[in-house]
Amino acid sequence: MSIEPVLRLMEASGTLRLVHRDVATRTELEFHLNRWLGRTKGMSRYNFCYFGFHGTPKTIYLGEDELSLDDFAEILSGKCSGKVLYFAACKVLAASDDVLQEFCKTTGAKAVVGYTRDVDWFEAAAFELLMISHLIHSVRMKSAYNSLTKKYPDLTAQLGFRMAHATWASDRAIAQSAIE
Repeated sequence: MSIEPVLRLMEASGTLRLVHRDVATRTELEFHLNRWLGRTKGMSRYNFCYFGFHGTPKTIYLGEDELSLDDFAEILSGKCSGKVLYFAACKVLAASDDVLQEFCKTTGAKAVVGYTRDVDWFEAAAFELLMISHLIHSVRMKSAYNSLTKKYPDLTAQLGFRMAHATWASDRAIAQSAIE
C-alpha cells in the first residue's frame, strides 16, 4: 500500500505541495535528499518531508538496506533548518529523548515526528490527513503536539505518536510501552 494517493488528495485540496519519490536504497535516498536540501531550484521551499518506510526503534529499512537514526542524521547534518521530518514507519521514534533531541540538533530540524508502535496502515493514513495539515501550518512544535494529542487522544495513543525538537521530546512513556 502506498500513501501517495492520500498525499495527492491533500495536494488537490491545496493543503500541501507534493514531490513524491520512490526510494529503495541508501544511495537513492541520499541522492533525493541532496536534491531537496542542496538548493535545487524550488525544492528548498518544501519544509515537510514524509519518509514512508518500515522500521524498528531508531532504525528504518530501505529495501535490503538498514539505516539508523544516527546514520540518517549524519546524511542530513546541518541541512534541515526549519524542516519537519516525519517518519511514517513503525516504532522508529521509540528512541530515548536524548537520541531524538540529538537527531534534531545534528540535522538542524525544526522537529522529528513519528510513531513508537506497530501501526495499522489505515489508521495511520487517517491520522496523517489530520496531523500533516496541522503540522505544516504550525510554528511551535510542542504546541502542535499538545494540540494533536488533545484533539485526537485515541489515535495518538494507539499509534504511539511522538515528537521531538532540539530541546524537548514528548513523553517517553508512550515509547517505553511500545518497546516492552
